[in-house]
Amino acid sequence: MTPRPIDGAMIKRARTQLVSDADLAGRALARRLSQQADSWFESLAADLPPRWSLVATGGYAGGVLCPGSDIDVVLLHPAKTPEQRVREVAERLWYPLWDGGIKLSPAAHTTKSLLQLAADDLETATSILRVRCLAGDLDHVHELHEAAVQQWRRKPQLWLQRLAETGEQRWARYGDVASLLEPDLKDGRGGLRDHDMIRWALAADRAEVTEALECPFEDLAGSAEILLAARCELHRTTGRTSNVLLLQEQDRVAETMGYADADTLMLTISSAAHSIEWAGERFWRRVERVTRKGARGETHTARPLADHVPGVTVLDGEVQVSLDADLDEQAFVFRAAAAAAHQGHPLGGRSLRLLASRGYEPNEVWSERTRRAFVSLLGAGQAVVAAVEALEQYDLFSRFLPEWRHVRSRPQRNAFHTYTIDRHLLQTVANASDHVRAVSRPDLLLVGALLHDIGKGRPGDHTDVGMDLVDTIGPRMGFPTDDVAVLRSLVEHHLLLSETATRRDLSDPRTALNVADAVGDLGRLELLHALTVADSLATGPAAWSTWKSGLVDELVRTVAERLRGQPFDPDDAVAERRFAHLAEQVRADGALHIEHENVDDFYVLRIASRDRPGLFAVIAGTLAVHGLDVVGADAFTLAGGAAVDEFRIMRIGGGSPNWAKIEHGLLGVLSGEVDIEARLDQRVRTYGRARRRAVAAAQPRLEVLISNDASDSTTMIDVRAPDGVAVLYRLSRTLTGHGVDIRSAKVSTLGHEVVDVFYVQLPGSAGGIDGQIPADRHDAIRSSLKAALVD
Repeated sequence: MTPRPIDGAMIKRARTQLVSDADLAGRALARRLSQQADSWFESLAADLPPRWSLVATGGYAGGVLCPGSDIDVVLLHPAKTPEQRVREVAERLWYPLWDGGIKLSPAAHTTKSLLQLAADDLETATSILRVRCLAGDLDHVHELHEAAVQQWRRKPQLWLQRLAETGEQRWARYGDVASLLEPDLKDGRGGLRDHDMIRWALAADRAEVTEALECPFEDLAGSAEILLAARCELHRTTGRTSNVLLLQEQDRVAETMGYADADTLMLTISSAAHSIEWAGERFWRRVERVTRKGARGETHTARPLADHVPGVTVLDGEVQVSLDADLDEQAFVFRAAAAAAHQGHPLGGRSLRLLASRGYEPNEVWSERTRRAFVSLLGAGQAVVAAVEALEQYDLFSRFLPEWRHVRSRPQRNAFHTYTIDRHLLQTVANASDHVRAVSRPDLLLVGALLHDIGKGRPGDHTDVGMDLVDTIGPRMGFPTDDVAVLRSLVEHHLLLSETATRRDLSDPRTALNVADAVGDLGRLELLHALTVADSLATGPAAWSTWKSGLVDELVRTVAERLRGQPFDPDDAVAERRFAHLAEQVRADGALHIEHENVDDFYVLRIASRDRPGLFAVIAGTLAVHGLDVVGADAFTLAGGAAVDEFRIMRIGGGSPNWAKIEHGLLGVLSGEVDIEARLDQRVRTYGRARRRAVAAAQPRLEVLISNDASDSTTMIDVRAPDGVAVLYRLSRTLTGHGVDIRSAKVSTLGHEVVDVFYVQLPGSAGGIDGQIPADRHDAIRSSLKAALVD
């Protein structure tokens, strides 16, 4: 019976069945996918003409394929074959796989044309360093492979330089697999492509290149297997080809790979990537050095460090520790690491192993010299990140700070953050070093930056846990009791300034007084200010902006004035001065006045008009109808019946909003000509479904806090809710329905969560506690606000 020809439907059905096999995972699945593709090509190319060959290249040549991998194949044909004939054979091979939805990256060449292309093209040159015959002339494929390797080895310096350059570009684009919460498993630093890069470099078959790798290449195979398995499961569970392991995908991937939870999976991935990154970083630095020396005829010469530490020298760009160094001195590890970091040199692997061979008392109180050396290391700027990670490769950092082991490579289930906990802490330290001249105690700033999130990843509130840990760590480091109290305060209040500045009414006198009471003195305030900036910059791109910086600066200024005993400038006076020109126009003609400007990544829109009930809600609804993404808002009621509402709107794309159209729409809503509810319902139907799916994956919470304690004259309503269409409008409309006036509002968008804070007052109140919402009305308002956000 004649076998049924392979077609696209058969291929699609077979691939779907194989990918759906729950008994296959990781490398086993990758191997079976490769074998399946082999069988297709063997059948399709069974009758190749003589001296033709079908060749697997790239990753496919290695016998593994992820579900979303490109299948790289080359059809080798004899020279002078008519183009039409090549096309006929190629299409017979390619089209069934394309019809089956397979990602195929094919090419057709003669051996000569392929080698010519590989002579100058890095991607082609590396792809044929490993080839595998799928069908046809096996000897032909062997000849291609030998010629490709020999061609690669004739220009090793050129290829090594290009590999290093492309690696640097890729790392700058995709970041580190080990430290990112959402890593690119293939192209990130320490990922699968880095493993390939080392293999390609070793194909140069030069002794100095081979010796540049501190460990046998085979030792990295286990780490690469972990990343390959995760990439396979990512493709399978999502049905997509992306190599970025997003937070919302990590639980499913962990489950299919048999891990207890996503955190365990990400710890394993981070550890694997660290191994590849560590080996690769040192390998490429040494390769660059030896190839440069070969070109210049340089010799090996040891020299002392500029920051002289006995027994420590620089040799071939690495810091080396001699056997006669005082390795038993407690401070030596940090002295050597600090000197190396400040001079921009890494500690050599041999030296790290030598330092690790010495025993250290884990809970021994540090000497003054040890603490100073430790602080010096923390003050090395960006170099502190690589220095600490190098020490921790041999558990040297955590020998002195055992609490570090718990945060090492630990992920954070928070889309607002970019890095793992340990990398976030080190990046905060690096950022804090820019502010050491702005504070009177730079040592406490740097240590506080290192410890501010040390309680994360443990049961309980991370701030409370961190404060308790500082009570142990501080005395061990040799800090006196008063300094330990300051460090404890930095951990306790490390979020105070940023959260207050963005979520509280800075014009309310009570706001600055509350912060002043918590901080206690000017010295701690300056430390908290510097820590806030450093922490925010290390968190992620959404955590800091010129707008937020201005709010924090304003808060710090007013808190400092309270701590100095200076009088507070009344809130009405501040707003009146700031919006005097708008208020005067409104008082003169009673009309609507709009102004806007570009600030950072935002449009700042100010709308001034006669104050009226529900005005803030009407404006918020109009902006939502026009698709503007409000990320911040303030509402001000001024003397004489004028109101100014200020909105910060995210700038997306190159075009500006049609402000005239927005003003026309707002006038229509205010006059009753436009039904804002109907327009918003239509927008929710159009855009709400996809947004709800993304928000649901992030699982934000819905909470409403109502308090009369945050202000002496208004009631604060703090709403944390999933992001959605017209959230601000629905909340402000609900408050209007309860007959309260919105005196000011703070709006923040944190990933898929919004935090909207309203300061409200009973209408017609003269101020003071008489304007606050009675406690017996809080439950009703809370229930209404929650109901307004339920679709």
